[in-house]
Amino acid sequence: MLIRLLYEMLTLIGRENLKRLINLNIRAATLVSKFALIFFIAKYLDAKDVGLYGLISATIGYAIYLVGFEFYNYSTREIIGSDPGLLFGYIKDQLVLYVIAYVLVAPLTVVFFSTGVIPIEYIYWFGCLLVVEHLAQELNRVLVAISKQMLASVVLFVRSGVWCLLVIVIMYLSPGSRNLNLVMVLWFLGCLFALIIGLWSLRSYSFLSFFRPVNWSWIKKGLRLMWPLLIASLCIRGIFTIDRYWIESVAGLDVLGAYVLYIGMATAVLSFLDAAVIVFYYPKLILSAKDGDAHLFSSTMRGLTLNVVGFTSFLSLACYFFGWGMVLWLDNSIYVDYFYILKWLILSIALYSLSMIPHVGLYALHKDKHIFFSQIGGLGIFVMSYLVMRIAKVDGVLSVLWGMCNAFAIIFVWKTLAYVLGFGLIKVDDCDAKA
Repeated sequence: MLIRLLYEMLTLIGRENLKRLINLNIRAATLVSKFALIFFIAKYLDAKDVGLYGLISATIGYAIYLVGFEFYNYSTREIIGSDPGLLFGYIKDQLVLYVIAYVLVAPLTVVFFSTGVIPIEYIYWFGCLLVVEHLAQELNRVLVAISKQMLASVVLFVRSGVWCLLVIVIMYLSPGSRNLNLVMVLWFLGCLFALIIGLWSLRSYSFLSFFRPVNWSWIKKGLRLMWPLLIASLCIRGIFTIDRYWIESVAGLDVLGAYVLYIGMATAVLSFLDAAVIVFYYPKLILSAKDGDAHLFSSTMRGLTLNVVGFTSFLSLACYFFGWGMVLWLDNSIYVDYFYILKWLILSIALYSLSMIPHVGLYALHKDKHIFFSQIGGLGIFVMSYLVMRIAKVDGVLSVLWGMCNAFAIIFVWKTLAYVLGFGLIKVDDCDAKA
């Protein structure tokens, strides 16, 4: 009787909604793990070490764009709706491109570390983490493209969640292990294990296409189409990287430690939004744009808009109140004194989250040039705002925060105007995908 009742409940809920609920819980567990890691390293390590961790992770995040070329934007659109037998061919072609990129970026890494901005002792960890983090991220995107969102969430949890929990447990049980090297070791192992799981999950797909000759024309076409998105992404990521270096230069590693804690909390709003909303809507938008289904595209965009606004509002409020409680738990004066940083970061991330609504629409319609110009403009506004406020003798930390808010406000307005006024909500037949 109980089994029958459970079966009827599952049927009532619907398999798709149940999958989405489970997926959300896995993604939530990943975010909670990353949240917990930031708080516990803030508890167990000096603020300077937290700041150094923030510099390393931000620089790796930026370098991923340099080696990835944002090529996934092109490959994802190609993989969605394609013959499953060609999947490993697409993967092999991307891998060839990335290996070339690793070779080109390696000398730049040596030059960067020789400046002493980040201690040279971390150069080997930086290189290893860059490769495994990037490949695991690309594999996640492949899984999403072939509609394996649940599996992608599991791989993400291993890559970004499980090792975080292990760091916390080990630091708690063994005070002698409380150092950045432990974080680096487990971070690397987590990404490596995620790669193994993701590749194993694709064993049912035919490997034959992997052994075909490298499709250089496909790679060249993708690079030609994606370079505007690459520059745009480098600009956005530049904001989330330069900010840390500026904070360190104007306030020191201690304050940077507080900033890293708060930016980790604020960007978790964006991460959860992506997991709960974006990842489910953008494949549908791409398919409806390819099919020229204006009605489906418009209704999907309306659903995306309502979900983004609702989730952003709720998560922003939750982040603020939760953050205040956790700061009191940390019982460290530097985190209390600089709590105002969190308020500004929540505002800037909320603006960025809202800009994802027109961003996804423009991306699905292949209107990449508007993404390109808006994000270049955002970086320009960020830099100019900071410099103007520094010239006006405004506090350095506030200058960075103001710059971020101004940048994301401009990006939001620009993308919204480009999407609504330029194309309207139903002009799907303008999509370049049909060309």
